[in-house]
Amino acid sequence: MTKRGNQDEYNKLLDLFNAKTKSKSESVLHLMRLDFSYEQAKNAVHVYFKGGETRATFRLSRDEREKLLDDFDATRKTPNECVNYLRGRGCTYNQAKSAVYKYRQERGLIRKQNV
Repeated sequence: MTKRGNQDEYNKLLDLFNAKTKSKSESVLHLMRLDFSYEQAKNAVHVYFKGGETRATFRLSRDEREKLLDDFDATRKTPNECVNYLRGRGCTYNQAKSAVYKYRQERGLIRKQNV
C-alpha cells in the first residue's frame, strides 16, 4: 500500500533530498523509495519544480472573484489568461481554475453540455 501525502510534505522531502540540484527522474525515484506511488511522486515533483504556492493565502468569495475578473475584463480574455491573472493575485492554480469556471458559467460564457 502506498502512502498518502500532501504537497507541503513532498516539498520538505524533496528539499531534504536537495532535489533542485538533481534531475526530475532522480527526484521521482527518491519519493518512490519512500513508498509513494509513481503517480504521486511524478505529480509532486512536477509541482515542486514548477514552484509557486501550493495553498491559497486567502479564500476567494463570489464578490471578490467577480470584482477581480470584472476589473481584468475577463469576458474578453481566454480562460488561461484569467487563471494566470488570479494566480498573480495570490490564488493557487486550482482556486483560480475553479473561480474562472464559475465566473464564466455565471456569465453564460460556457455552453451547457447535454449528456
